[in-house]
Amino acid sequence: MPNPHLLLWAGLALMGVFAASQVLRYPGQVFWWVVKSAVLGCLFVFAVNWVGQYVHYHLPFNPMTAMAAGLLGIPGVAALIVLHLWLYA
Repeated sequence: MPNPHLLLWAGLALMGVFAASQVLRYPGQVFWWVVKSAVLGCLFVFAVNWVGQYVHYHLPFNPMTAMAAGLLGIPGVAALIVLHLWLYA
């Protein structure tokens, strides 16, 4: 049986090649998709902070939280909230 780490790295390499090929094939679409995701993530984080001010909760705003919220949507925002409460409570 192959080494599990080797399978993990091979899978990551394949995903990297696929992502790079998509960026090279459709650079404009990928750029606008990333921009749209970042803007939606910013709005989600701002919405959480706006609602959170009533219960004294603040989700830190940085590029990583905005992109995670934008790429993963509402479940990503919920995951960010749970991780923040779990790690910094």
